Amino acid sequence: MNLHRWALLTLVVSAISPLACPIEAAAGGVQSGQKAATATEQRPRTKVAQGEYVVSQQANGGAVGPFGEEVYNFHETWVLWREGDGRYEVEGERRFESLRGTARSDRFVAELSRDFTITRVTEFSRLKWRSDSGPLTCEFLRSELHCSSNAKNPEQAIELRLPMRQPFGLLWPISAFSLSGLTREAERDPRHATQIQLVSIEQPSADMPVMPTVLDGELQYLGEENLEIGGLPRRAFKFSIKAALSPEFVVWTTTNGLLLAVSVEHGDKHWPEQGMKLLHFQEWPASQ
Repeated sequence: MNLHRWALLTLVVSAISPLACPIEAAAGGVQSGQKAATATEQRPRTKVAQGEYVVSQQANGGAVGPFGEEVYNFHETWVLWREGDGRYEVEGERRFESLRGTARSDRFVAELSRDFTITRVTEFSRLKWRSDSGPLTCEFLRSELHCSSNAKNPEQAIELRLPMRQPFGLLWPISAFSLSGLTREAERDPRHATQIQLVSIEQPSADMPVMPTVLDGELQYLGEENLEIGGLPRRAFKFSIKAALSPEFVVWTTTNGLLLAVSVEHGDKHWPEQGMKLLHFQEWPASQ
């Protein structure tokens, strides 16, 4: 199985600038028996953006994913919220078809920091070989990836703790916001590459229900381009991601970090198109 077939899926998307808005103090002095207004009072949850990603795969019969886990016609819709404390949350749904042509959909929630790096992902699905599992969670710590099957029976539980040496992101399963958040680690200098790591978590068999793989790679900023999204031109940052056993990935994001498109680059210029793009996208005025 070529790595690029499953690596392609894990793309997904990244950032919009924090909506800084100072909270004004209450007018007038504090009277006897009256509490002062607090500057840390949280604002209500705000809808920032929404969109839909689609995978384009003209090779391999349209399949993406590792052997035995291939999916077809992949779409991901999502809504981005800004929480009152300045952090972000993504609520989304992935729709695809399995190898046998069965339509599926899985909800997910991604928690993001104020600078749009991913901190936690929850997938409302189960492991392929463990019926007692779900929702599945992964926490992105500074030097560790911690994933849990959240089984009700402790004897069926799977806890995965991977020590990480470099900034990292998920390749499989799908985590577009993880990939886009990873681009924020790049120096904005095309002459310097940033060392990174990419993680794939496959489910090969009942004897080995979870199998993680960690790849060392490089992330490099390539400059700025104008990219057409939904018929409108957008200023985009362009990045290159290279890892062992994989073709090069070229990634475009908004200047705030939101994933716009990904292209899988092969040495053969006649290789069929592979990639992911933002099919529909809407921002609310307050986010701009």
